[in-house]
Amino acid sequence: MFEVTALLFGVLCGLLILLSGVGAGVIMVPGLMLLFGVAPATAVGTASLVSVLIKVVATYAHGRDSRVDWTLFKRFSRWAVPSCLLLALVITLLLRTSWGGSVQHGLKLAVLAAAGFALLASFRPQVLQHVGQWLGGLMPSACGAMVGATGVGGGVLIVPTLRAMSGADIKVVVGTSTVIGLLLSACTGLVFSGGGHLEPLLALLVTLGGAVGVMLGRPLVARLSSRAVSGLVYTLIGVSLLNMTYDLLLV
Repeated sequence: MFEVTALLFGVLCGLLILLSGVGAGVIMVPGLMLLFGVAPATAVGTASLVSVLIKVVATYAHGRDSRVDWTLFKRFSRWAVPSCLLLALVITLLLRTSWGGSVQHGLKLAVLAAAGFALLASFRPQVLQHVGQWLGGLMPSACGAMVGATGVGGGVLIVPTLRAMSGADIKVVVGTSTVIGLLLSACTGLVFSGGGHLEPLLALLVTLGGAVGVMLGRPLVARLSSRAVSGLVYTLIGVSLLNMTYDLLLV
C-alpha cells in the first residue's frame, strides 16, 4: 500500500509541476508530512531531490515547446542560487544542534508563511509589487533564501515574482519558473540529503510516478488557456495552505 500511495502521489505531483509550476514546496513538502509522516527537514530534503528529477522531464517539455525565457532565467538565478545555498547550509547545521526540534517546527511555520504570502499576492497583486519595490533587486535573493530554507519554490514565490519582473505570459512564466526551480531544488536537495535528511525509497517511488505524471500532462498544457493555468496555480496554493495549517495545528 505504501508503494502504491507513493507512486500515485508522484503522478499527481508530476502533473501539477508541469501544468502550474507548483511542486516541491506547496505540494510535496506538506504531502510527505501528512501522507507519510516524515519530519519537516526530511520532507524538504526528499521533496527537493524528487522535484529535481521530475523537473528534468518538465524542463525538457517546456524547453521543447519554447515556454522558457532564458534571459529572465539568468537574471533571476545569478542572485537566487547563492542565497539558496547559504540558507540550506545554515538550516542543516542548526538541525545538528540542541535547537533541532525547534528548527523542525520553525520549518513548518516558514513554509506556511511563504504559502500565505503567495496566496495574498494572488488576490492582491499590489502586495507583491510593494514588496518588490521595497526589496528591489533583492527579490530573487529572497526567493532563493526561502527555497533553501524550506523547499518552497516555483508556485509560491518564483511564479508571482517572475510575473512582476517581466509581465510575460503565464505559460512562459511557469516554464521559466520550472527551470529555476530545478536549479534551486538541486541546491536544496543536495545540502539537505547530504545532512541525512532524505527517504531514499520514498524519493524513488515518487520520482517514478512524477515522470509518468509529466508525460501524461504534456498534451494538456497546449489545450489549457492562460487564465485556466493561472487559476490552477493559485487554487493549488490555497489548498496547500489549508493542508499546512491543519498539519501545524496537530503539533
